[in-house]
Amino acid sequence: MRKQILLLALLLINAAVFAQTIDVIPKPVSFEKHDGNFTLNSSTRLLFNQNNEDEKVLAEMAVQLIADASGLNLKVQTPNSNTQEGNITLQLNQPYNEQIGTEGYQLEVRNDRVFLNANTTAGLYYGVQTIWQMLTAADGKTLSGGDITDSPRFSWRGMHLDVSRHFLPVEFIYKYIDYIALHKMNVFHWHLVDDQGWRIEIKKYPKLTEVGAWRADREDLDWQARKEPVKESESKYGGFYTQEEIQSVVAYAQKKHVTVIPEIEMPAHVMSALAAYPEYSCTGEYIPVPPGGIWPITHIYCAGKEETFNFLEDVLSEVMDLFPSRYIHIGGDEATKTEWEKCELCQQRMKDEHLADEHELQAYFIKRIEKFLNNHGRQLIGWDEILEGGLNPSATIMSWRGSAPGTKAAKLGHDVVMSPASHCYFDYYQGDRSLEPQAFSGHITLKKVYGFEPVPEELSAEETKHILGGQANLWTEYVPTGEHAEYMVMPRMTALAEVLWSTKESRDWGDFSKRLESQYKRFDKLGINYATSAFQVSADPELNVDKKIIKVKLSTEAWQPEIRYTTDGSEPGINSTKYTGPFEITSTSTVKAVVVKNGKPMSKALATPFFIHKAIACPVSLKYPNSKYYNAGGDLALVDGIKGSINHSDGNWKGFNGDDMVATVDLGETKLFSTVNVGTLQNYGAWIFYPGEMIVETSNDGQNFKQLGRVKNKVSPSNSKTQIQDLEVKKKTSARYVRVTLKNLGTCPKGHAGEGKAAWLFADEITIE
Repeated sequence: MRKQILLLALLLINAAVFAQTIDVIPKPVSFEKHDGNFTLNSSTRLLFNQNNEDEKVLAEMAVQLIADASGLNLKVQTPNSNTQEGNITLQLNQPYNEQIGTEGYQLEVRNDRVFLNANTTAGLYYGVQTIWQMLTAADGKTLSGGDITDSPRFSWRGMHLDVSRHFLPVEFIYKYIDYIALHKMNVFHWHLVDDQGWRIEIKKYPKLTEVGAWRADREDLDWQARKEPVKESESKYGGFYTQEEIQSVVAYAQKKHVTVIPEIEMPAHVMSALAAYPEYSCTGEYIPVPPGGIWPITHIYCAGKEETFNFLEDVLSEVMDLFPSRYIHIGGDEATKTEWEKCELCQQRMKDEHLADEHELQAYFIKRIEKFLNNHGRQLIGWDEILEGGLNPSATIMSWRGSAPGTKAAKLGHDVVMSPASHCYFDYYQGDRSLEPQAFSGHITLKKVYGFEPVPEELSAEETKHILGGQANLWTEYVPTGEHAEYMVMPRMTALAEVLWSTKESRDWGDFSKRLESQYKRFDKLGINYATSAFQVSADPELNVDKKIIKVKLSTEAWQPEIRYTTDGSEPGINSTKYTGPFEITSTSTVKAVVVKNGKPMSKALATPFFIHKAIACPVSLKYPNSKYYNAGGDLALVDGIKGSINHSDGNWKGFNGDDMVATVDLGETKLFSTVNVGTLQNYGAWIFYPGEMIVETSNDGQNFKQLGRVKNKVSPSNSKTQIQDLEVKKKTSARYVRVTLKNLGTCPKGHAGEGKAAWLFADEITIE
């Protein structure tokens, strides 16, 4: 009984500690509040014994951070037993404190002093970051009394940046490292090489930057619609980093305890390299650096030529001279091996090495590069495709195609960095597509990032040790500037930082979103172009089949939101109706809503139209079933009063792969109407095309139909703009049954990445009025 009472008491104490919160992100492991505060003033000193250059750098950064928050330039002094009162003391532990590890820290704030200790300068740096956040959450000079013990959950807390698709100036790279450090993250994955640009100077191979760093300027066209250049003389777009610039970036990152890991792609995503040195491909064919999207990726390094490996070893030798990181990322993803299948040298290599297929040939390629890196004291890391065909256990896997490859790799004994596209691809939309800049078609909100769990449940305790941590990736096909990059990563980086640092048990969305209010103020102070997508208001409808009306619930990810809305299409403001609960839509209306804070809207209003018409909630039968992946709201999706947005993944579109849409609506009785309207979508990059035409037929018995009208689509399937088109037949008539046929294009058009393959047809609402 005593044991049960003691256990209950401990649970209550832990619950009380967790209930206490502090305005810091990532959330510390533990925080115990004490009465009183410490206030900085002109007499406050920073006490720290600086014995080496790293400690001097730390002291400088600590002074800068505190000055940034308080406006006070603290002097650094060597501590003694009589100087702690009234000052901030930083101390490196002797002996080593196992509780906080290599990156953790302990912070004590009392009325008369502040004491920060850690095992390393990295831990002290993160502790100073916490002090900075506490100051900026208050008046800049006051620290709340309390004790913090903190250390990260994972050792790999990373952010990736693709500078191949769009070259970003070195000045922004410094900023990006600042943002990583601000969030107590510690890895910068620098994607320096891809098909569309080679961004790192290699002195032995100057054409890599003379040729490979530049492409035809097609920035006025959609990424997926950019064709290869016709003339070599046309204007160029690109850039690269000199070795001196890279060395400066690496040194800057080291000061902020950020490791820079370069990615040098192979065997695919290397058309920029092969434009400079085509002899390292299987064909030897010169193909210019592509100005936009390429799929499938077939022009890759030849695995049968010794010269290819000599070239790559030379390149990697210079890369290792520039980057002291333990890991070198070699990509290894999305290699289509059709050229290897035709290449005599590759086939001979397979015979000589007793390789069963081209997957094993890729494994040979990767293992050979890994051996070279290992011989130079480095470790190979690559995307999860490098598992194909077998791999040495010493290789580390970055799992991007969901968590399954990472789970498999951990069970095989590989270290793993979790970076699934489902939660960690920050090039995806973070809000409603109609309100956001163009992005890749996925949808990852701030809340979804916060819900990411890097450790799969299927792993044993021993296998879990192989999960090093996680990372978010920013691919830049649609991100041409640093300012745009800031918008895509902030504040999603903030959410990921807490996932990777804080304990799983302490994570709480409501608490996080509250603390995020102060983080937004910090972003404002730093001039960061962050997204306010989390303040967007979604209108979630529920169709009442019996009443044939729609009940609308409004929601947002913002903390304790005040939502104001209209139903007449007018712009909402502080005087509009305040949302208190779901409301009914009984006639065609457009709902607009915003979160209001401090008397002003926090984002653009999302306009959501709802259509109450004669076919709403009526039975619909399909001649050909739609894809199970694009089923919208189910059987009534085509008559639920809801139209799809420009985002084909928004859950409101029915998709048909290669088939026509032939839908028959039963109105229940003969009704008089004059218009039949159907919404359709074209998204060239997603292989979705407008129908060739729409045919509308009517019947009174459901058996014998006669044509009411037809309308042809006039937009070319090669038009790369993502767009919506309503096809409409207008003719007054009466009928019980209405059959609508949308003619699928059949196959993707000539010149498209999916040429000859089944085209998608998307439809949303059949409106009959």
